Amino acid sequence: MNFYKTEAIVLRDYDLGEQDKIVLFYSRKYGKIKTVVKGARRIKSRFSSAIQPPSYDTLVVYKSQRGDLDTLSECKIKHPFLKIRKSLVRFAYSSYLAELIIKLTEEGEPCAVLFYLLLKSLFLLERISEPHLHLLIHSFELKLLDILGYRPSLEKCVNCGKKMELIKSPHLSIRLGGILCEACQKEDKKGLVVSKKLIKLMEHLLYLRLERACQLKVNEDMEGQLEMVLESHLSHHLRGEMATPLFIRNFERLELGKKTL
Repeated sequence: MNFYKTEAIVLRDYDLGEQDKIVLFYSRKYGKIKTVVKGARRIKSRFSSAIQPPSYDTLVVYKSQRGDLDTLSECKIKHPFLKIRKSLVRFAYSSYLAELIIKLTEEGEPCAVLFYLLLKSLFLLERISEPHLHLLIHSFELKLLDILGYRPSLEKCVNCGKKMELIKSPHLSIRLGGILCEACQKEDKKGLVVSKKLIKLMEHLLYLRLERACQLKVNEDMEGQLEMVLESHLSHHLRGEMATPLFIRNFERLELGKKTL
C-alpha cells in the first residue's frame, strides 16, 4: 500500500518554497518521520493548525516510491496542547523535549515506550504548576536516556562493581557512564563530585511515574547540581549543540520580570 496511518506528535516544521512545509513528526508506529505538507503556508490551509508543534495528531501519509520525502495526505488533531502554546516557558520546554527526540533518535526506528513518554510529558507540561516544571523535564531526561540505553549507572561502581550503599564519596564519570567509588576515581580524573542525596534523587526521577516525580520536594542547590550533571551527561551523547536551553532561560527571565512588575 502507498498510504500508511499512525498517531504522531509534531516535533518541528520548516518552510519549503513559498507555499509548502516540511514537518517532522514522532509517531507511535514508525518513529521519527519527515513529510512534505503541500500548501501548508497558505492562509486557508486545512493543515495549518494541525501541524503546529506540539500537536498530537492522527496522520495518513502517502509513501514516496522514489525515495523522496513522504507527503502528508490527511491530518486530524487529537489534542492541540493550546495551554502550552499560550505560555512562552511551557512552549520552550516542549521545544526542548522535541529537540532531544530529534537529536537522539533516528528516522524510521519506532519506540512505542518513548512515544508515550513524550505524550504523557506534554500532557503534564500543560497542566502542572510552574514550580514543578524543572523536575518533570529532568525526569523525562533520565527516562529518555534509560530507554535509549544511555542512562548513567547509579547502583554500583562501573569499574569494580562496588555497591552504591558502600560508597561514601561517589564521583560520576560521564565518559565511563556511571558512578565510581573512592578507589576507582583515578580511572577518570574529570569525574564529577556528587552527593549520595543527588544519586538518590536521580533514582527517584528515573523510577517514579512522571506525575509523582515532578511533585518531589527538592531544594534549589540540589536542583542546580542535578541540572549540571544531566546537562553534562546529555552533551556527551548529543550530536551538536542544543538550541532550546537558551530559549528556556530567556523566557523564564521574561516571565519572572512580568511577575515582579
